[in-house]
Amino acid sequence: MKKLLFILLFVGMYSTAFSQDTALTLEEKQELLAASPFNSVYPASILKSSDTYFKAQMGLYKEGSIAEKEAHLVALATSAAIKCEYCIPYHIAELKRLGASEDEIKTAVLIAADIMKMSTLFYGNEFDLEAFKKMLRGE
Repeated sequence: MKKLLFILLFVGMYSTAFSQDTALTLEEKQELLAASPFNSVYPASILKSSDTYFKAQMGLYKEGSIAEKEAHLVALATSAAIKCEYCIPYHIAELKRLGASEDEIKTAVLIAADIMKMSTLFYGNEFDLEAFKKMLRGE
């Protein structure tokens, strides 16, 4: 199952990253740029598919299998871990709009920090991964 998910993820990323859109007219390009300021970060050769992809990804928050507030808490924690200066204020604003408490926001960030700390400790000390997995399986 993990291999199948990896293959599907790879194919999806490959097709998105390396496919080219049909040529845009100047009017189409201007419409896409006017529709979202984020479209300005993409080259014209993939502007149309990037806009479609971004809209679909944003749907994960409102229509995904994780409740919207929890999805933004996950996203905030990830944003904090990767230090995304753009993502953090966006997800905090969305969380406040959704009624998240300061403690919920701080907890999400603390969980990200804890994961980073433990990962650093295990990785830096070359903790045996196979032994760790055996411990989790109760072996």
